[in-house]
Amino acid sequence: MLRTLFGELAPRLMPGTRSPDEPVAYASADADAVATPQVRARPRVERGVDVVVDASAAVAIRTHFATTRADLGAAGAMITLLDPSHLWAPQVLAALSTAAGQPLERLNLRERGTLRTLAVIERTTVPRHDAAPLKVYHPDVRATGPDQEAIASALAEGSHLTAVIVGAMQPPAVLALVQAILDATRQPEWRCPWLVFLLPPGAPALRQRILTQPWPAHVRAAAMCEPMAGASAVWNTVLTAWEAATASPRPLVAREPAPGAEPRGVEPAPLSPQGVQRALQLVSRTDGLLAFGVVNLGCGDLLCTDAVGEARDELARSAAALCAARQAHAAASPPDSPTPDELLITMGPRQALLRSLPATSSTGFVALVDRSQANLALLRFRLLEAERYLA
Repeated sequence: MLRTLFGELAPRLMPGTRSPDEPVAYASADADAVATPQVRARPRVERGVDVVVDASAAVAIRTHFATTRADLGAAGAMITLLDPSHLWAPQVLAALSTAAGQPLERLNLRERGTLRTLAVIERTTVPRHDAAPLKVYHPDVRATGPDQEAIASALAEGSHLTAVIVGAMQPPAVLALVQAILDATRQPEWRCPWLVFLLPPGAPALRQRILTQPWPAHVRAAAMCEPMAGASAVWNTVLTAWEAATASPRPLVAREPAPGAEPRGVEPAPLSPQGVQRALQLVSRTDGLLAFGVVNLGCGDLLCTDAVGEARDELARSAAALCAARQAHAAASPPDSPTPDELLITMGPRQALLRSLPATSSTGFVALVDRSQANLALLRFRLLEAERYLA
């Protein structure tokens, strides 16, 4: 019965409450191929399946993944949304189901002895024109204690990308969440290569703390500070991370410090030409990007760039202005205030963005974009990727 939600067997339908005039959707032999009703404007259909587990629900999920998702390269595309505050993920799943006309499926994991609900796993499918459908999951874990973290980790570890939505949570709870996910990624069962944290605006300290965690070499962790104005905004941020992740040939990993390496806070060695070239090639593919380069934050000079001619001159002027604004902000702030991680200015149809590198206090990225065509969320994500090449 566990296979029902994951699409390998035809589901056992458990009709929910519906109005008498609402048409019913029937599932074919493939749970991903659903004949949706054509009468209503909102053709979302909910399906519920009860699954009773004898031992651990996490073990049951891992056992299933061992046979169906052992090779992520051949498995269907899958995203897991972890939302401890339960604010956004249910809305995202419902909105995707309604917009795509796909069923919103619920798998109720129950304990055999007491029939109490351990977790409710929601899933819907996002059709894509140029690729296989994208399955999006969200576990609403009702169990407490170690089982709570184990069920969420079991679902996330078999995904291609796991998005952690940090909503209205107290700082101690956020730090405990990050530590729990870090511990999960160190387990031998973890195979998910991409881990993205969605943070509210104004959380640069938390973003920096997440990025500096000792993530395993096979896990690519990123943190994006974006406004969560609604379910569509949250999904667009997740989709941006997915597109950027799938555009990379392989997950980027953090380098392990070499024996005898200098501790954090000491100026790093000069940038390697190979790392700079790879960073420029990665970011230059972003839509709407006019020019991009690496800048000396102290004086505003461009250290390298992918632009020539007028674009390079305009990038150089923007870099100098942004670095001067950054220094003025630092001079006017109290001594214990952190220096801005990012500055963004708008100049008519263009925008200029300056982002500092976490590994050093003297180097940063500067980008010049076309305001009408730019995708700033995608640009920021690729800048996070480029940071790894220059680490």
